[in-house]
Amino acid sequence: MKAGWLIYSEPDAVKNASFIGWLKAEAALAGLSLELKFAEKFAFGVKDNKLSLYYDLKEMKLPHFAVVRTIQPLLSRQLDKMGLKLFNSSSVSAVANDKARTHQLLAEAGIPMMDTIFIHPSFFQMQSMPFDFPLVAKLSSGRGGQQVHLVSTDKDLQNALSTHPEQEWILQKLAPDAGKDVRVFVVGNKIAGAVLRSSSNDFRANYSLGGQAEFYHLQPEQTALVERILSCFDIGMAGIDFLLDEKGAFIFNEVEDVVGSRTLSATSDINIARLYMEHIAANLKEPESD
Repeated sequence: MKAGWLIYSEPDAVKNASFIGWLKAEAALAGLSLELKFAEKFAFGVKDNKLSLYYDLKEMKLPHFAVVRTIQPLLSRQLDKMGLKLFNSSSVSAVANDKARTHQLLAEAGIPMMDTIFIHPSFFQMQSMPFDFPLVAKLSSGRGGQQVHLVSTDKDLQNALSTHPEQEWILQKLAPDAGKDVRVFVVGNKIAGAVLRSSSNDFRANYSLGGQAEFYHLQPEQTALVERILSCFDIGMAGIDFLLDEKGAFIFNEVEDVVGSRTLSATSDINIARLYMEHIAANLKEPESD
C-alpha cells in the first residue's frame, strides 16, 4: 500500500473534516493510505548542506506522495525538490495561486479572458489606468471569492488596494454577465463535471458567498476550450472557472488549486474523491519491467 500525507492547515482541517474522511476512505479503496498532516507543524530548510524537513520537531522520512490541500508555495517547492510526488505539483500550485501568472500563461495560449492589467499598489499610479470604471480588483493571491472588489471610482480602487498594499493585484473589466460563472472540475487533467454558479445579489457567484449552483452540461466548444487550457498544465485536481459573455461563451477567469467539491456533490452523483484517489493510485504504479 502506497503511503501518503494529506496536508491541510489546522483551521481548514476542522472545516473540512467530512471531506478529509471521504478522501481517506476512497484512498483505502484505491490501495492508498493517507495520514493527515498540518502545514503549521512542518519546519523545513537545509541541514548539513542538504534539504531537510521536520514535523513536530522530528526529522521526517518522506512517504510515497502528498496531497496538498493548503496554499504554502515554499513548503510545496521544498517537498517537490526533496523528491516527493505532489498532487498538485508545486509548479501547478505556484501558477494557479497567482492570478497574474495564470493570465500571463494562458494569454500566450490565446485563451479568451477579460482585459486585465497587473499592478502593485506601491508602484501603481491612477493616471496610468488604461480602463474605464467599473472594474473588478482582485488580489492576485486571493481565492474563494475573497479579496475581490467591484470598484466604480478612484477612491473605491484605492480603498480596495489598501487592504493588501504590499501584494500584487489584477484589475479587470467587468464581465458582461456578472454574478454568474461556470466551474469545471478537473481530475487527472480530465473533465470530471461542471457546475453553473449564480448570484442575484452579488457580482461574485461563489457558493461559499451565498450563490446558487446547478449542474452544467458543457457544449463541445466549451469542452475544447477547457482542453486547450489543460494542455498548459498537469493537474491532479482543480477547478477552472469561467465567466460568460453575452452569448454564453466561456471567458477564462481563474484556476482554483485547492478546489472544494460541495457544489459538484450537491448537484450530481459524481464521486470526485474516488476519481482523485484512483488517479493518484494509477500515477504511482510502478512501470512494468520487460
